[in-house]
Amino acid sequence: MLIATDYFYPHWTGIAKSILYLTKGLQKDFSISVLTVRFEDFLKKEEMLGTVQIIRSGYLFTLSRSKYSFSTLFVLLSKLGSTDVVLVNAPSANVLPFAILTKLFRKRLLIFYQGDLILPEGMFNRVLEKIFDMSSFIAFSLADKVSTYTEDYAKSSRLLRHFLHKIHPLILPIHIESNREKKVKKIEAFKKEKKVLFGFAGRFVEEKGFDILFDAIPFILKKIPDAHFVFAGQQYMPYENFFQKNQELFEKVKNHITFLGLLDSEELVYFYKNIEFIVVPSRSDCFNLVQGEAMLCGTPVIASNIPGLRHLVRESGFGVLFDSSNPHDLAEKLIEAYEKKAVIMKAKGRALALLDNKSNVEKIARFIAERS
Repeated sequence: MLIATDYFYPHWTGIAKSILYLTKGLQKDFSISVLTVRFEDFLKKEEMLGTVQIIRSGYLFTLSRSKYSFSTLFVLLSKLGSTDVVLVNAPSANVLPFAILTKLFRKRLLIFYQGDLILPEGMFNRVLEKIFDMSSFIAFSLADKVSTYTEDYAKSSRLLRHFLHKIHPLILPIHIESNREKKVKKIEAFKKEKKVLFGFAGRFVEEKGFDILFDAIPFILKKIPDAHFVFAGQQYMPYENFFQKNQELFEKVKNHITFLGLLDSEELVYFYKNIEFIVVPSRSDCFNLVQGEAMLCGTPVIASNIPGLRHLVRESGFGVLFDSSNPHDLAEKLIEAYEKKAVIMKAKGRALALLDNKSNVEKIARFIAERS
């Protein structure tokens, strides 16, 4: 199997991390090569990660979130002769040429779709979205099978709703070693101060809705005066200045927020295990890897009630949902969840069952191997 993905290890975003987790789950049963972009000069052009071959191609230019690589097409051509199936991790800048070349060589084409492209306001970004939608629509038409995390998201997606007859919902495995953790000094200090810690994590971009959480904090503090919010992730994104836009809002609550920066895998486990809840206030989110990782570490979730994202909480009860983009409701639901946490914790087993790697990997293996 050849997996084509714009970003891969060691890129830290969920769209890259999820495919890393996927290769870990499948490498015993499949011979896997990953075709990706060499997004930093220090990265090797080729390397082995366990039994998985990683091939990184240089990029020509950066456009919005993508680093566009034309040379990946030539690598794909060189690999197709020895490949049975191509899995494209989308959104992908090359989704259409990948799809066309795969079908020209009469190979099976699978697409795993991680969400509609949603860019900030502006005419240029609207044009990019239209180009992406057109390319992806044709690629989905050519694909033998299409998957995303949940049917709930597929029905709401501006693209996937046209291909429900091809959709096979799959939860990708999450390989987080919850028994290995490394202390984060700032969190340790807050614990000594008896702070009530809530976490949020990811890229600080508009679709993740962290400004909604900022708006909710003053209301939360009225009921939980010792509440403090710790953020794992990157504030400043080169393609979107959303954090800068929210400086005035941040200034009002900055004494109650601490930025931890990017955490390694063992620090991330400590982060999850030492917060009361993980808060996921996204405006749009196909699934959100953060909530799955947190649940596996025993931490419940407070999430927006939006298609895709709400699936784990709704199916397991391991957390609460709030009205999307409503800071007042977020505050109310967070306070309510904190007060009844003991009840919520009883649903941990149901969440772990939904995220069971063994059963999820078996489903994915059938999706790849079976022709219909």
